[in-house]
Amino acid sequence: MIKKLSLSAAAFAATFVAVASFDVPATAKELKFASFVGGRHVMNRKIFEPWAKEVAQLSGGDLTVKMYYGGALGKGGTKQFKRAVDGVADITWALQGYTANLFRKTTLIEFAGVGTDPVDTTKRMWKVYDKHLASEYRQVKVIAIWALDAPIIHTKVKPVNRISDLTGMKIRTPSQYQAWLIAAMGATPVPMPAGKIYNSLDRGVIDGVLISPSAINNFKLNEVTKYHSAGIAWGRSPFFAVMNKKSYQSLSKKHRDIIDKTSGLAMSIKASQVYTEDGIVGRNKLKADGKRTYAEFSASEVAKAASILKQAEQDILKRVKKEGIDLEPTLRALRSAGS
Repeated sequence: MIKKLSLSAAAFAATFVAVASFDVPATAKELKFASFVGGRHVMNRKIFEPWAKEVAQLSGGDLTVKMYYGGALGKGGTKQFKRAVDGVADITWALQGYTANLFRKTTLIEFAGVGTDPVDTTKRMWKVYDKHLASEYRQVKVIAIWALDAPIIHTKVKPVNRISDLTGMKIRTPSQYQAWLIAAMGATPVPMPAGKIYNSLDRGVIDGVLISPSAINNFKLNEVTKYHSAGIAWGRSPFFAVMNKKSYQSLSKKHRDIIDKTSGLAMSIKASQVYTEDGIVGRNKLKADGKRTYAEFSASEVAKAASILKQAEQDILKRVKKEGIDLEPTLRALRSAGS
């Protein structure tokens, strides 16, 4: 009798395992996507909203992505990565530079000479991702990582025609590396998320900002700046869109496949293309506005800046190495990834 029961239990267990091995049928699911900026931002309009529609279409409406704009799920871009990790939102996006200590390797694209343009830089990040960057994203499912168009210096009262003009000026920076780089040129860096720039310039809290021309459209900076100085070979800021791991793993295989199919490298390249185009629009808008000054640094000033940046980058490598992180292999990989 005992033997028969044992055999029956074993048969039941085998049947249970066999049934459990099949994927659970897809059921309706809504993902919360937290955007720290308003719905008019170009990334929301041209990347994430179209992506949400694509996901819904491919799933037959069973998987939807609901956008929460302007910090509706929590204010501040600096906490976006943590919101995804903790599951406050299923998906978030922001700059790695806002929590730079978590992304020492990814933010190396802020160094000069890592990429020729946003798309090229984005492709380089993906080429080295598995070997060099993946460890920085272990807590999440990566939806996209991409590069912004290169920044220029925007100021409100005082023009910056020479590197020496930066001495003592309070310049907003988006990340720790760029803060250290602008400090090497004599300025006082003021770390600040993009959403606070407008009021800080308007009230004189800062003198200027190091940010890409695309910000002119997205944050209305043309209303609070007058002078724009371009030509220095800055690197580019990286961005992320990430998903809570449990949220991703809880999806059916069909829904996970849809997420995988519509995200990753292709989405990242598209995002970098959008920023490229938006940067051109912003730059042209500045040049065409007769009420402001748009100027390129002279060749000698560009060379001076390049020398300062090169030394500052070496200092950063040494500084971070004291934290126990050797950045040189990743930097070499990023710079050679385009060849």
